[in-house]
Amino acid sequence: MQKMNVTGILKNARIPRRKSLRKLGCLYPGIVEATPVVWKGRLLRFEWDRPGKWLGDPADYPHGYYRFVDAETWETTPQFAPGHAFGCCYTAGGKMYAYGPKEPVGETHGIDMFVSSDLKTWEMQEDIIRFPEDISVFNTSVCAYPDGYMMAIEIGGKNPVVGVPFTIVFAKSPDLLHWELLPMEEYVYAQDRYTACPVIRWHDGQFYMIYLEGAPCHRWIPYIVRSADLKEYELGLVNPIMYPSDEDKYIIAPERLSARDIDRIENAVNTNNSDIDLCEFGGKTVITYSWGNQLGHEFLALAEYDGSEEEFLKSFFA
Repeated sequence: MQKMNVTGILKNARIPRRKSLRKLGCLYPGIVEATPVVWKGRLLRFEWDRPGKWLGDPADYPHGYYRFVDAETWETTPQFAPGHAFGCCYTAGGKMYAYGPKEPVGETHGIDMFVSSDLKTWEMQEDIIRFPEDISVFNTSVCAYPDGYMMAIEIGGKNPVVGVPFTIVFAKSPDLLHWELLPMEEYVYAQDRYTACPVIRWHDGQFYMIYLEGAPCHRWIPYIVRSADLKEYELGLVNPIMYPSDEDKYIIAPERLSARDIDRIENAVNTNNSDIDLCEFGGKTVITYSWGNQLGHEFLALAEYDGSEEEFLKSFFA
């Protein structure tokens, strides 16, 4: 990645007053990787429900799974993909596509795919993307662009391409079914430091990517870059996207939570805003994100921007 003269750019930059990103509050504990998505006119959340061992209840549910939750009614679809983690989803042509690696977390090397027309019955295809044994797979994100679809993939492991874990590489597809991994040495972000849990979008000739930076004193903060070719990147002049705050702890629906869950939210250590994902719905940009301590105690929260997804992403750049 080419190094930028950030000071010089900032010295002469013109950034008009921007609309604010508004945090709405916390939904519940234990759910982290979520993707908001519009399905047949309804706003849903695709969620990875973590294994119980992450929450201290391994006997209750030893393996994670995926599910969809209606954002308005809280109705939940049947769970699917048992034993999978770090999922993302994308919808096109009346079908829903879900992608993610198998458990155990951090020890598997491929991405599986699930396809459904009704969110009830799923067809599975294993290892649509396969990495070497010295690369582990974590978060993924998919977007459309003029030549098809692009997937951003967070990887770790001892392979030299990883550099400082974690690192983001890319795969492309003409149809959401068949995927080709781009040369990792050439298409990568960023090997010199912690860069994790990407969300990727395409607008007006540019890929926009929000990702997580590791900061001093155990802080984890989302930043945004953009790139026309996924080789050279422009850092947003307005960064980070958000920062841990007490607004994260506002409970959206306390009547749906147990006293134990409410206590965990109200007294949690919060050093992290991560795992952002987003979609456009009702003229606004709907955002899901995680907060917590990045050590196993994490919580799912919502935010929104009063404008389109494209406007939101472009607002971080001059």
